[in-house]
Amino acid sequence: MARLDTDDGLRRVLVVDDDADWREFLRLSLEELGYDTMEAADGQEALDSLRRGERFEVMLLDLNMPGMSGLEVVEKLERLPRGPHPRVVFLTSAAAQDVGMALLAGPHYYLPKGASRDQLSLLLQSLGE
Repeated sequence: MARLDTDDGLRRVLVVDDDADWREFLRLSLEELGYDTMEAADGQEALDSLRRGERFEVMLLDLNMPGMSGLEVVEKLERLPRGPHPRVVFLTSAAAQDVGMALLAGPHYYLPKGASRDQLSLLLQSLGE
């Protein structure tokens, strides 16, 4: 099974979602798949982690959150001085066609809320080199 690799051997994923139950499901699934995972309850918390120098290969980012949307997080992420920035996978319960604008905003990916652990694994494998 291909996995995301970094120079220090860790595979780090940041899960950003205001739904605590979904965040926990993703964290547990990722840990079972061998990924080091950190959670953020909103966009500001995620950006703060990145500003502190935390490094992640992938950010699973809720598209529709109260306060700061996933698109707003991506806009602010691109302005952060530190890099490299994580690859963004948008999480949403919206239909794929409704996610089109977000996907056109950059090289981002999409995972529907309610996806299975196997779907998550396949997505992460596809992001691995």
